[in-house]
Amino acid sequence: MFKKPTLSIAALALAGSLGMTAAPAVAEDIVFMTGPAGGSWYPLGGAIKNILEAEVPGMSVTIRPGAGLINLKGVSGGKAHMGFSLVMSAVDGLSGKPPFEEKLSDICNLGSLYNNFLQVPTTDFSFNSAADLKGKKLVTLPRGNTTEVGARALLQAAGLSYDDMEKVNFSSISDGVNMLKDGQADVMMTITSVPNGSLLDLTNSRKIKFLSITDEQFAAMKKENAGWGRLTIPANTYPNQTEPVNIAGFPAHLILNCSTVSEESAYNITKALIKRGQELGAIVKSLSTMTAKDMVTDIGVPLHPGSAKAYKEAGAL
Repeated sequence: MFKKPTLSIAALALAGSLGMTAAPAVAEDIVFMTGPAGGSWYPLGGAIKNILEAEVPGMSVTIRPGAGLINLKGVSGGKAHMGFSLVMSAVDGLSGKPPFEEKLSDICNLGSLYNNFLQVPTTDFSFNSAADLKGKKLVTLPRGNTTEVGARALLQAAGLSYDDMEKVNFSSISDGVNMLKDGQADVMMTITSVPNGSLLDLTNSRKIKFLSITDEQFAAMKKENAGWGRLTIPANTYPNQTEPVNIAGFPAHLILNCSTVSEESAYNITKALIKRGQELGAIVKSLSTMTAKDMVTDIGVPLHPGSAKAYKEAGAL
């Protein structure tokens, strides 16, 4: 369980005014669910851990690997205090829509971070969209990951399913890249930041084509889940990718357990990320300009009261 400080901020201030020596902060141990190897969330989680442990006295952060759906269930179920999430899945979880069997509770928003893009790299330049993938070898992330749900959504929008594929592999992003390199897969579907380090490695190793999502396919995806938004991979994001690629995606954000994370702790965590969040741009470039106003964007998931307090103090709410 999350350990709350034994002294409130007000009590510490009173102790100082009376000339008393404040007791050292009680250790706060946070379990933070991040992402799989090869994706942005794993290194980003490590950077956030470093910021929180430096900025919040007595705070210790334990990183656990995770994925979009697993993180929501872990935080909701009290197995973790904090995690990365994707807006599409968070909204589905709070509503109890598939792939969730029941409504999730105790999910509070800490703040939005950056857009995640459904990226579809292929080694076969004859493919133009997901509709051309029938009978081909696909690789995507394991079941229980938001990427895998997104892969099925795109195939469905193109009139296909896993049964129409020659083979479907479920693996990490880094393993999926290796499968494309050695011909074990023809196409990959992954939802991550732009540019992604593993995909940069892939595009630096061989020529790759990124498939677009057609307007008709996007409309079908949007109809099934309102969390999808139209996004574009700008030209020259990856080597030899000279044209923009129209795709779909949604924001990534941080979630907290509403009950096990105290208001004071949520405030301290959010304040630390407002202060130093732009340092995360070393991992996800778009975060280099992130502001408190960017973080507090309304995404349909309620803010933790402690986070709301930090945003109000920063003048962003």
